[in-house]
Parts: sequence; C-alpha cells; structure tokens
Amino acid sequence: MKNIIQLFSFILFLAPFLPAQDATLSHRYSFDADTTDSVGGNTGILEGGATISSGQLTLTGLGSSIDANRMTFTNPVDIGGNFGTTGVTIETWYTDTGTGTWGKLFQFGNNAAGQELAFTHTRGNGQQTGVDRDGAKLLGEQVNQNEEHHLVITVSPDGNLNTWIDGVQKLIDLDTNELANVSTDFEAIGATSWGDPGMTGSVNEFRIYEGELTSLEVAASTEAGPEELFVVSDSDGDGLPDTWEEKWFGENNLSQGANDDPDSDNLTNLEEFTFNLNLNPNKADTDEDDLNDGREINEEKTDPLLKDSDNDSLTDGDEILVHLTNPLSKDSDGDFYFDNVEIKNNSDPNDANDPSSATPTLAHRWSFNTGEELTDSVGGNTGVLRETASVSDNQLQLDGVGTGPTASSMGFTSPVDLGSNFSGSGFTIETWYTDSGTAIWGKLFTFGTSSAGQEIAWTNERGGNDQAPGLDRNGAKEISSIPFGTGDRLSLDEEHHLVVSVEPDGTTNLWIDGTKEISELPTNPVSNIVTNTESIGSTAWGDPGHFGSVNEFRIWEGTLTEDDVTVNLAAGPDFLPGEKEFAITSITRNPSNNSVIITFNSIVGRRYRIDRSPELLSADSPLWLDIDDEFVATSELSTFTDPTALGKRLFYRIKDITNQ
Repeated sequence: MKNIIQLFSFILFLAPFLPAQDATLSHRYSFDADTTDSVGGNTGILEGGATISSGQLTLTGLGSSIDANRMTFTNPVDIGGNFGTTGVTIETWYTDTGTGTWGKLFQFGNNAAGQELAFTHTRGNGQQTGVDRDGAKLLGEQVNQNEEHHLVITVSPDGNLNTWIDGVQKLIDLDTNELANVSTDFEAIGATSWGDPGMTGSVNEFRIYEGELTSLEVAASTEAGPEELFVVSDSDGDGLPDTWEEKWFGENNLSQGANDDPDSDNLTNLEEFTFNLNLNPNKADTDEDDLNDGREINEEKTDPLLKDSDNDSLTDGDEILVHLTNPLSKDSDGDFYFDNVEIKNNSDPNDANDPSSATPTLAHRWSFNTGEELTDSVGGNTGVLRETASVSDNQLQLDGVGTGPTASSMGFTSPVDLGSNFSGSGFTIETWYTDSGTAIWGKLFTFGTSSAGQEIAWTNERGGNDQAPGLDRNGAKEISSIPFGTGDRLSLDEEHHLVVSVEPDGTTNLWIDGTKEISELPTNPVSNIVTNTESIGSTAWGDPGHFGSVNEFRIWEGTLTEDDVTVNLAAGPDFLPGEKEFAITSITRNPSNNSVIITFNSIVGRRYRIDRSPELLSADSPLWLDIDDEFVATSELSTFTDPTALGKRLFYRIKDITNQ
C-alpha cells in the first residue's frame, strides 16, 4: 500500500506562493491492486482491455475513440460542476511507450473547444505534446517516450492554465475560458471522444485536487514522488522548502536565505528553486556550457540544465561566444541547413545566401551478406525480420505476404527517424532491388505515415495511374516520363538502382538506373517525416507487401549529387566510393604452358562468370566466350586460371552473376 508520510509539520510560507484557495485532494488512484479511489470513493472501471499490473494502470493502445482501452469512473467526476468555482489540479505520474498521434492520456468533457480538459501525448502539430483546454495549448516539444513523467495541470475558476512536466513549468498563466464549461460527456484515462487511438503505456498514480497547487507544492510533490503525498515544510519561513535547502547545503543546514546567491550567478536561491529543482545553487554554470545560469535564464533564455538548448550539437556557449549563432534555433539563418552542418562545411550559419555544401556521409548500410545478414555495417541499427521475410543469396527476400504494416518486411532495432536525425542535413536513400511482381500499391519501403507530408515511400505500381511507379513524399510523385517495362512500370525480375535525395527544405531529386526522373521537386521539410512506420517491404497504408528482393539498402546523411549517383551505379551494390572496386587487379601469363592467371576483387560467396575474346568487344556483344560461369569466390581477392589461353592478344571480362 502506498503510504502517506508526514515528513515535516506544515508551516505558512511567503505570500507569492499562496493560492486563492488551498488545494485539497479529492480523488486518488494508486492502482496498488485495483482501481480504488482511496480519497473520493469513485471507483475506476476498466474497459477495452485496460488492466492493473505491477501497481500501475496498463494501457495497450487497443481501439480508438471512446472504445479504446481505458479507465472510466463509477460516478461522474464532473470537473465543471464540482470544481468550477474552486479551480482544479490534475496530477499524474505516467509513461508513454508509443501512443499513436493524437492519442490522449486523459480527457474530461467533449471535443468542443472550451468544454474539454485533456492531455495529448503527440499532436500532429510538429509532434508536440499539448494540453487541450479551450483549444490546443502546445508545450513546444514532445515529452520523451519510455520514461515516467510527473504531470501537473492547474486551472483556475476563470480558466487560468498552468502546466508542469517533471517540476519544470511549461505553460504559464494562459487564458482559457471558465472551468465551469467543462462538460461530463466523456471522462476517461486512456481514451478520447475524438476519433483518436488509445494510449499505449501506463499510469502509476492519478490525482485530482479541488483548488490549484502552487509552484512550491508542485516542487514538493515532484520531490516526494508518486508513492507519497507531499507535505511542504519551510521551518525558517524563507520560501525555500527544508528538503531543498538540505539537498543542496547539507543536512539540517537552513542557513541560506531566499535572497542569497552563494554561487554568484546573479540568481537568488529562491529564483534557482523556482526555475527547476535540479538547478544547482552552489554552481554558477550548472550545465557547464560556459554560460552562467543567471545569464542563460535572464538574458539568453536558454536552458541552464542543457549544454545544447536547441539540440544542434553546438553548446550554448559556443553558439553565443564563438559562432554568434542563435542557441535557440538549429537553423539561425533559416536556410534549412542546421548551424552545425554549415559550420562543419565552412558555410556561414548566419547567411541564408551561403548554404552548406555538405559532403554526404553514409549513415546506414544493409548489404545482407552471409554471416552479417541483418547487420547495419555503418550505423549499427540491426535489421529485424518480420513475418516470412528472410535473407538468402546475400539479399533480403520478400514474398509479398500480408498487407499494411504486418506484411513480410524488415524493420529496425532502433528508429531511423529521418525527420529528426536528418532534418538539418537532408538525406539520400539508395538501394539496388528487384520487383518480381508486387501487387498494385505495394511499396519497396516506407518511412512515416499514410498522411501526405509525413512520409517517404516508393510504390512499385500505382493503381489507376497508368501503372506508373511513384515516390510518396508529400503526396504522390509519379514516374511516367519514359516507358520502363509493362506500361510504365519498371521491368520485373530485373535489378534496378534507385536513388532518392531530399534536401532539408524538402527539395527532392530521384534517379532510376542512373537516369534522373525527378528534378528539384518542391515538397515539405524533412522534419515533417514521422516514425510511425519504418520498413523495407511493408507500408503504413493497407497495401500488399513487396514481392522481390533487396540487394543493398543505404541511407546517407546529406544529398548525393548527379556525379555521386553515376559513380555509385558504376561501382554497384557491393562497393562504396573509395573501397576496392570490383575489378581485375592483375593478369599474368605463364609462357611454359600458355595459361593466364587472373586476379580480381571479389565478395565471399558470390558467383562470377569469366569471359574471353581475342579482340575488344562491346559489352552486349554475343561473341564473348564464356570460359567459366560457376566460379564462387572464397576470399576478397580471387584467382582464376585460364589453361587454354592461345593467341598473342586476349581480352577478359568478369561479371557478378550471383542473382541471375
């Protein structure tokens, strides 16, 4: 049983923290073994697959809207009626393990703006978390998944809204309409009255207070955690909780006052405490980014607990003191190239007319070679086979079984997250693949959702569009400028080289077998691509899986140029620029028996054909003599002996025929 522990006696503190009415706990769900409301007696009701496990309400994301897995209440909570004249506080400790976009932690009311109080994990507004109260109130970020968070939302009778995450205030004194307007149409933890997915995750504790918690009380509750009810104690009446003073200045040490500044960072103890419980009053530069805490809070508006407030890999100190860039913007000059990318490539991050000339670097590479079938040899993001997908003959084999996200495919151990990881540099997807007859609308790969603007995918054959293949990037981009095979579809059972590059602002280029089929096509920014579906072989739509194989799949940080594509196509799927190319390295002749010894770069396990001619022929000439079409490489450097090499002048060629 979770205990109420009285750590200290309650003492009045400074007036700025006093609420209009002291908050009183009205409902408490601790989920120790059931859905008991230990304070208000309003027992919870489990519906739609929700369960109690390990002292938490467990929600699996099953269903959508009002039928999603959820906990409802025996009697109406009635936020508007019961708390409309006193104000309300909702406090909870919860974990979101991957709730779908627009899915909610809780909702009281209906889906009419002004009649609702809800919390949305991930909104379609740039994936931000937000409070639903008289419309969307966005937090400016998405709260991290797979971590327990402490959420506190207070609303006064006249609608003044405040919100804290893990003790840090995210929304301050926002005006909404009167709290009494919140209706009783729908009340649940885990589901919504909108047509949104149910919550995926868990709730450790859920509390509803009559009245509004103060900043000091929120801080004390954050410190106490979900197992205990907080009790604020300020023995010396200086506005600093005893627990906070003892944490930073030592046990039983209450000598510091609210207006003292022991670390000389131009923040008083009270200001440090109020900003964040983890801000160190004994250390002028808590995050060690070469800017003291006072300057970060009062002047730069950066986060004194983060070295890199805008997450562009440049510390706040370096941005302000060295590069003169904006530490609150990844892209100071608004040219869609992140500051760190421009600095790395000697471009001016403060001049939109001096864009980055970033050299693409390989971020991920799956070659499906024997012994390393699913290995990402560059990025370490191991592939995961789904359903009946397999690897053989150094290729990913996809049989087209299944539809939508559950089709046979390869996923990834960790999110690739094109939208976040490549938004400042752009990216290129490069692959060698074979389509053996994928059904209409089936896709080779998908990253994102089925919503235009949040996706990048390749469709082998689009239905009703003259069977043209197409790129899905902010809507359909058909490829039908030249006849490829059947209709305008790429030839089946033939390996193709596909390259798609997308610049940070969404400008897209695409090549098929070295021919540019999309040129400088505007789409929306890379940052809009989401992680809902990431797959080779399946889709976020309800479409069939890819039927065929993938020889090599690469993702580059940055965008390949026309010359890059030409070089890569010539090198083939097994070699990167700068690596040993597939080539004959030496030819020697033994005059004693007229044999010729040929040495060439090779890949273990692959099959090669060796041809000979007394004169130089074109590549497609039928006059080449096949002298061995069963040569299997056993090392990276192979040797072949032609015992009947007659003639003064001979030409040889070697071809990888593993997949023919």
